Amino acid sequence: MVDIGANERIDYIYNDDIKIIQDKTALSFSLDSLLMAYHAKELIKDRHKVAELCAGNCAATMYMAYFNQAKYDAIEIQPEIADQAQRSIALNQMENRIRVHVGNVRDAFKILTKDYYDEVVVNPPYFKVPAGHKLNPDHKKAIARHELMINLEQVIEKAAGLLKMKGKLIMVHRPERLGEIMYYCMKHDLPVKQIQPYSGHEGDAANLVVVVAVKHGKSDGVVLAATKTTQDDAGQYLPEIKQILFESPEAKEQRLGKEKYYFYVLLCRDGSFYGGFTNDLAKRLAAHNSGKGAKYTKTRRPVKMIYHEEFEDKRLALKREYWFKHHSRQWKEHFLREHQVDF
Repeated sequence: MVDIGANERIDYIYNDDIKIIQDKTALSFSLDSLLMAYHAKELIKDRHKVAELCAGNCAATMYMAYFNQAKYDAIEIQPEIADQAQRSIALNQMENRIRVHVGNVRDAFKILTKDYYDEVVVNPPYFKVPAGHKLNPDHKKAIARHELMINLEQVIEKAAGLLKMKGKLIMVHRPERLGEIMYYCMKHDLPVKQIQPYSGHEGDAANLVVVVAVKHGKSDGVVLAATKTTQDDAGQYLPEIKQILFESPEAKEQRLGKEKYYFYVLLCRDGSFYGGFTNDLAKRLAAHNSGKGAKYTKTRRPVKMIYHEEFEDKRLALKREYWFKHHSRQWKEHFLREHQVDF
C-alpha cells in the first residue's frame, strides 16, 4: 500500500491507467510535460535507456514508460517531489524500470552515466531571473519556473554529455527562447532537427515548442512543423490532443480483450518466497501444489499465493518476476508489507 499524505491527492493520466501523486499546493504536471513525453515515446524503443532531467513528480517518465519496456532514470532536485515520484512509480508497479535520483542536474555526470542514453527528455525552468524580478514566494514553485538552480545552457550541456552517439534530446520550452536553444545545442554538438510549435487556440501565436536535437547530427535539415492548436473556442482539447491524453474507446476495448499476464508471489511451506509469471493464476497455483510448477516449490509444498500483479504485456510481467527474484529476503519482506500482504 502506497501512503498518500494529508496534503496530497492522486491525479490520473491516460484515463485512469497512470496514477500520479501530487501536492495540492505545489505545481501540478501540465500539458507541456505530456506533449514532450508524447513526442519522446514515439522515438523510444523497448531496448532503450532514457533519462528525464528536471523530472518533477515523473509524470512524463511514467507516461513514456506506459507505452514501452525501456529503462528510465530521472533526476529531481527537490526531495519532497522526488518522494512523490517514487511513490507514484510504486503505485504504477514501475519500480523495476524507473529509478529516481535526488540531485541537481548540474551534477548529472556524477549521478548518471555519460554517453549512455538513447533519449534525454527535459521540461526545464522556463524563465530567467532578471535583476529586481519578483519571484513566487513559494520556493518549490519558484525553483520549477525560474532558473534558480540551473540555466538553459547547463541543461543542454548535461543532456549532450549523457546521450550516446546519435541519441536524441527532446525538450519542451517557450518559443521566445528558441534562438538560445538552437545556439546552445549547436555549441554542444547537439543540433536541432525538429521543432513542433503549439498554440492554445486557433490564430494565437505559439506558446510552446517541442524540440528534438540529435547528438553529433548534421547542422542542416531542420524541420519546422506547422503549429498545432490544443483547444477549441470553448476551452476543450481538440481531438488530436485528446488522443495524447486519453485512450480511445476502440483502443481500450482492444486492450481489454487481450490475454492478461501476471507476476505472482508464493509463500512456501518453509516460509520462503517464490516469484513467478503466468497467464492463469489458478492453474499455475494448482501446478505448483501438484509438484509440476517449479523445481524450487516441488519440495516446499503446499504453497500459498499471497500476492499478484496484472500486466497486459508478457515482457513486463517477466521483467517484474526477474526484478523480484533478484532481491534479498529482507527486501522481499519490505515489498510485501508495503503492499499490505500478511505472511
